Amino acid sequence: MASRPGSIPASPDSRGAAVHLSVVATARNDDHGGNLLGRMQLFVDSLLAQCAHHGLRAELVLVEWNPVADRPRLARALSWPGEGEACDVRIVEVPRQVHRRFRYADQLSLYQMIAKNAGIRRARGRFVLATNVDILFSDELMRFLAVPRLEEGRMYRAERYDVPSDVPAATDVESRLEYCRRHVLRHHYREGTLNLGTGRHSRFYPEPTWRSRLHERLQDWGLRPVTNRCRLHTNGCGDFTLMARHDWERLRGYPEFDMFSFHLDSLLCYAAHHAGIRERLLLDPMRIYHVEHGTGSGWTPEGEDTLNRRLDKAGIPQLDPQQLDDWAVQMRREGKAMIFNGEDWGLAGCSLPETRPGA
Repeated sequence: MASRPGSIPASPDSRGAAVHLSVVATARNDDHGGNLLGRMQLFVDSLLAQCAHHGLRAELVLVEWNPVADRPRLARALSWPGEGEACDVRIVEVPRQVHRRFRYADQLSLYQMIAKNAGIRRARGRFVLATNVDILFSDELMRFLAVPRLEEGRMYRAERYDVPSDVPAATDVESRLEYCRRHVLRHHYREGTLNLGTGRHSRFYPEPTWRSRLHERLQDWGLRPVTNRCRLHTNGCGDFTLMARHDWERLRGYPEFDMFSFHLDSLLCYAAHHAGIRERLLLDPMRIYHVEHGTGSGWTPEGEDTLNRRLDKAGIPQLDPQQLDDWAVQMRREGKAMIFNGEDWGLAGCSLPETRPGA
């Protein structure tokens, strides 16, 4: 489990004027994956422009974890609009001294899920979307989010489509999205991932049949022994998980294990489902686009073995898939969620500096 930061005075309450949606992501200026600032600028520019276009009252909570000492902070490294935008921007900093309290601080420069928890904990929105800084949202998805139809007790998911790293920056949002629609590399759906270039499928689940669907229902109704986890859409869930802030608080955010972030987002989804927060998949053309890492350092089905070897060599642990499966089956069998964090989740005991760029 993550080491606890200790008894530091609590952050001041940042929940002033309420907003409809908080968008939470994390990053640091370390050029992760190549041209990180370029991909992040695309994310910021597109999100803020779409919020203004659709009248979506939102905020972007960007958690800057363990800032790089010899590089500008994100507030200076990126371009920001002035005041008066539909989307407020808040950069919450987790200083190096807090990062150093974790066991693998030397090997792991950013604890992604704990960072997101810090943002979720400090969000002002009635609903909170956890995402990443290399994501673009389809206009149909943003239009859906702008209408006050989101419900508590729901976990909203959207399917991820990977696109090349050279999405044009010097164009408007509509042109960027058109480029993405025309240049999809992979489609991450519930049962697995389809590589459109090779036609290769990487399966999470076998394709459902009427027999498998019946078996699932019988397990849910207690008429068959529980032998497998619920069939949720966890593929790419770290890039888009949306719930009411109250539901995030009930779950106490993502599990704060002192390890690499693999599978922790999936574990959160299973906990949400078994806490009675039902999954709702937003159907195409509501989708998200993931801008590919230029160096191929991000997760892909084809590169998973290479990434695992790199983590093993660095001595960075990750959640064993079998342990994930065991916990998911246990939650289904017991009919209740497993809560992995204490009440101090999300660095609640830390007073974290906050910057509002452009204000």
